[in-house]
Amino acid sequence: MKNYIKLLYGIVLVSLLAGCTEDEFSKNYDINLPVSEIVDFNPKTERVGNEITLYGENMQFVTSVFIGNASATIVNQDKEILVIRVPRMAEVANITVANKYKRENISKEVFTPQYLDVVINQWPVEIERGKTVTITGENMDMIQSLKFESVTLSKAAASETSATYATAGLTLPESGSLIAVTKTGQTLTSPVISVVEPKTTYTPQQTILLWDFETAPATADGWRGTPYTGGVVDNGFFGKAFQIKSDAGNGWDGCYIKLTNNNSGNGFNLTTFTSPHITFLVNTNGKSGYMNPAITIGGSESDKHFTGQGGEYTDNYKITTNGWEWRSYDLEAMGWSNIKGQVDKIDLWFRGGNVGSSEPFEIMIDQVMITDGPLNPTLIWDAEAPAGGDLPVTFNGGTGLTGYHQGEKYVTYNYTVGSDAWAWLGNIMSLDVEGLDPGKYGNAIYLNFLVNTGDTEGYAGFQILQGDNKLANQKLDSSYGDNYKFAPTNSKWEWRSMLFDITAWDVWGGSAASFNLSQPFNFSVYARGGNIASGVNAKLNMDYFIFTSVPLDATKE
Repeated sequence: MKNYIKLLYGIVLVSLLAGCTEDEFSKNYDINLPVSEIVDFNPKTERVGNEITLYGENMQFVTSVFIGNASATIVNQDKEILVIRVPRMAEVANITVANKYKRENISKEVFTPQYLDVVINQWPVEIERGKTVTITGENMDMIQSLKFESVTLSKAAASETSATYATAGLTLPESGSLIAVTKTGQTLTSPVISVVEPKTTYTPQQTILLWDFETAPATADGWRGTPYTGGVVDNGFFGKAFQIKSDAGNGWDGCYIKLTNNNSGNGFNLTTFTSPHITFLVNTNGKSGYMNPAITIGGSESDKHFTGQGGEYTDNYKITTNGWEWRSYDLEAMGWSNIKGQVDKIDLWFRGGNVGSSEPFEIMIDQVMITDGPLNPTLIWDAEAPAGGDLPVTFNGGTGLTGYHQGEKYVTYNYTVGSDAWAWLGNIMSLDVEGLDPGKYGNAIYLNFLVNTGDTEGYAGFQILQGDNKLANQKLDSSYGDNYKFAPTNSKWEWRSMLFDITAWDVWGGSAASFNLSQPFNFSVYARGGNIASGVNAKLNMDYFIFTSVPLDATKE
């Protein structure tokens, strides 16, 4: 499973090594690590995208170059020169080089970038309230600011050919012009644009869990008698999973088993869903497997196939993965034009598909759900690798816990609440969380995680940090009964799926308006006593923090 976590303690260790003076390091170990020193560079000003040359010593050891905070590409290097390309996002700043020995050197003079003029080829024909605004053209990343009349829009993403700005939380006039100011001083103004109500923005409906395999599902055996082994297994992504294996796929003649769910005869009401998707975890362990859904509506059953879903996946009537992957497929786009109504029954058919007679067949699934939109997962951290930060956690330290966590490990922090319940006790930190694409997260963002307070209580708050912007959520989600502490889970693992609305978070530095969720940021989970009484022996077990565009928790009303 792809791991987005960069370990903070590793960075701290590197910083400590880099921070030692040469004298102390040499005195103890008789090692003198070379510094790559900038003596001069030319030209002192140049257009972004063009090259400049740095002159100095030990330049062959340089591994990274920054102009201010902007990373520059190394084009050529030897002992005495280093040629770099000026990054498009460079500002007036000194140049910093770092070498493979973790030694840094900063130029004495500043470099002044020259920017490019912007050419806007297309303005939006209308603006939907609360949604993003995209303009296209040339050198769009050279736009310094964008206003709609007097209202400043926050940048969500920018490239050479397009720039996207957010309007969420802003009060826009009924009509007006967009005004772009560029880094070269241009002022570019659009024609008059109307502001309309959002057309496709919606709040996702509650997720429906079809199978998590913690209890054995209803099945029908293979209807063509192909030999197979399978059923519920213990090594799921969360707790148990469902696995089918066969010596050969046998193509469309290889039909193994059916899962069926009719919600105890009540069916599933999808009339309020805007975009019903079937979402699940799948793992073929480097082999290939296949399944497809069959849905009964109004007494009529039909089946459709997973064939890539518009390019998001590489399916071709078979699925191949080298580990667990989240998948979401649009049921309407698959061919069920009447899916937004009352559904009698949902089945999964396991069969060979395009897995041939000479190929071994293997597929394992977990957490099969109907979601109101695609999942769009962005992992923050899980406990399979040690988390950064300074909170003194242990792994798998809880006792008597029930239900499932993710993978083999979870983090545990047991502590006694002191006389100052709000004293900072430490944090778990994930560095450089992947930015959230505004095109995917246009409707909603959910912060999901698993928590277990054991046989007592526990509390954790959250921070996000990006430059000078520092935002915090301390109260948690009252709809779960959480109030500056988690409602006791009575030793059971529980999901939390909280709407991630940073405009409602506390500002501890900078501003929410300046926070750009499309760019990487740091995510911190910190421990305190909170509303837990002094002297209580608190317990906090947590795992699997992930952003999604629909809730993972299927129990929250």
